[in-house]
Amino acid sequence: SEISSNKKCPGIHGEGTAKDEAVVFGCEDGALLYRDGAFEKLDAPDEFGRMGNAYVSETSPVVVGDYKTDPDAEGYLLDAVTLIDTASPSLRVVDLPDDVQYTFRDVARGPGDRAYILSTDGNIHVLDPESGELVDEIPVVEPWEGPVEWQDAHPAITVDGDVAYVTEPATSSVHAVDLTTGRITATTELDAVPNEIAVAGS
Repeated sequence: SEISSNKKCPGIHGEGTAKDEAVVFGCEDGALLYRDGAFEKLDAPDEFGRMGNAYVSETSPVVVGDYKTDPDAEGYLLDAVTLIDTASPSLRVVDLPDDVQYTFRDVARGPGDRAYILSTDGNIHVLDPESGELVDEIPVVEPWEGPVEWQDAHPAITVDGDVAYVTEPATSSVHAVDLTTGRITATTELDAVPNEIAVAGS
């Protein structure tokens, strides 16, 4: 049986479940929050403020989302993130430094419930979702350019426990990074160019 419904999420895309089973859906004008059996709309500060992917942790009430303000922008690089506090609830946008740009494949949650953003400068930038501040950076790959098409191979990150796995298509490599020490612990070169990546069996 239907518990609740909501039609205030144009261009709905992406979802994630945070602490206490709070679910967030991405919209072209903010996000839609579902908790305690009801929906609540969280508006973006811009007329077009698209959140399309949610990066979550089961132990954090804060959802980190990507953010785009120009529907006609060429390319797929982004330079801001949304921080959605499902407990408040609230949505705020954090602009990243000029040298920190990423795509939807370049954000993951990891140790300390922090967000780990793989940027075009080749570094993993560590974001504290509570403060919205970048607190550290880890050099991993060579600087790279954004893809012409979203399907094109470009660096991606996924996290399992304290270890991040980062693809580097330019060298057909995958790097394992200890996020607690900032050290690259292993690198392997593949027979094909890596594109998307996932951890199985964890």
